[in-house]
Amino acid sequence: MSDYSEDDVRRAAEVREWVIKQISDKQEEVDRFRTVLTIIDSLLKQGSFKAAASLGSFAPAGKTTTAQVQQARQPTPAPRQQVAPTLKSSDNRDIRPLKRAKDDMLLAETEVLPNAIVISPAAGMNYNINTPPFRSFFLNRILDGMKNKDAEKVSQGALKESDALNYKVEEEGSGQIKRIVINNYREKERLQEIFNTSTWVLTRMLEKSG
Repeated sequence: MSDYSEDDVRRAAEVREWVIKQISDKQEEVDRFRTVLTIIDSLLKQGSFKAAASLGSFAPAGKTTTAQVQQARQPTPAPRQQVAPTLKSSDNRDIRPLKRAKDDMLLAETEVLPNAIVISPAAGMNYNINTPPFRSFFLNRILDGMKNKDAEKVSQGALKESDALNYKVEEEGSGQIKRIVINNYREKERLQEIFNTSTWVLTRMLEKSG
């Protein structure tokens, strides 16, 4: 077999760079898809939308009544926000960074305690509480969704009121987020959901603020 020419080697090097770039681009796209999938799963868990099967049980196959459509579109009301209690001191601390997927830019730092999560914007990062989708999605759907589920457990006697999830957004200046304190997350699944959704929300807020 004859040796490769210099042109062959040069072309191979160029193709190699192109392949590496494609892999990097695809990986970024996969990361975005995974984040979006996490958001979708979170929405479904909140019970804001009715499954198609449940709608079909009220109408003949292939037909949906106007009342059913309105019911499916009706958003879950956001309950009145409670003030989060003072954090308990603990030596078991775990600080984790929240980074933008495409370039690992540090968005915020999260301190995880046994009974609470504290999310603080990274140095130089300014997030306003009124910038979408912070209030409409992260607060009203994700955190309030968790609060609603805990409230149901409290009413059923399955959970103490003092152990129910609650949160507080601390502000400074004109609506700038100083930190977000989330108490009584209790479950590792909730912890991961909060990590994923807060990273996605902060990324979107950063894009909207320019």
